[in-house]
Amino acid sequence: MAPIDRELDGLFGVSLDEFTRARNELAKRLEADQDRHAEEVRALRKPTVPAWTINQLTRVDRTGIRALLDAGEELRAAQSRLLAGQDARDAAREAAAHERQAVEQLIERARDILKDADRPPTAAVLDRVGTTLRAAAVTDEGRELLETGRLTTELEPPGFDAFALAGTPSKPPRKPARGHDELAERRKQRAQRQRRRRELQERARAAERSAREAEREAERMEREAERARQKAERARAEADAAAAALAETD
Repeated sequence: MAPIDRELDGLFGVSLDEFTRARNELAKRLEADQDRHAEEVRALRKPTVPAWTINQLTRVDRTGIRALLDAGEELRAAQSRLLAGQDARDAAREAAAHERQAVEQLIERARDILKDADRPPTAAVLDRVGTTLRAAAVTDEGRELLETGRLTTELEPPGFDAFALAGTPSKPPRKPARGHDELAERRKQRAQRQRRRRELQERARAAERSAREAEREAERMEREAERARQKAERARAEADAAAAALAETD
């Protein structure tokens, strides 16, 4: 492992509250060593809470992450077969079941990680953790970030919804025995539940967006404070140098 990779592994493993300070200190050390990675490190964004949580999962539950990556690879293979016109629905359903199980187990570990960090494991955060885990498992960039544990933000699933295809029944359902009216009522109730679920998901996402905006504002203020501290250090050094020069003239 290259030295910069070891440094980044350490950086993304620190607590969320310590990230900005640790990043700035690392960038300063790299600058002092004239390391070409200094600017890249300084430009790293502070991870969102869901992204940070997944980064810690990579460090504490390698087995669970490996199971998710394997399920993601199965899904990608099934997706390729489906796009090629082959009948891969059974394979896709099986892979989706493996993926769902892996994500559920990782979400439980994520809940513990958040509690240990004194952060509330809210439904909104855990929902974003699950969405990002599923998205990361089936894209090249996401898989790399997941394996290294260096996410800074959440990920969205790719456009081709293999998960939806995986849930498509291989045989058409039988017609209900009690007639059209009962079927229509069940459809109406299902539509109402889906609409309510979408409303709750949107509210949760709006709350999560507000939290991310607050985190970005806090990070901006931390950067300004760091710049002010550096300016104060330079001013103090200049003052000390001036005082020393004045003393030499006495």
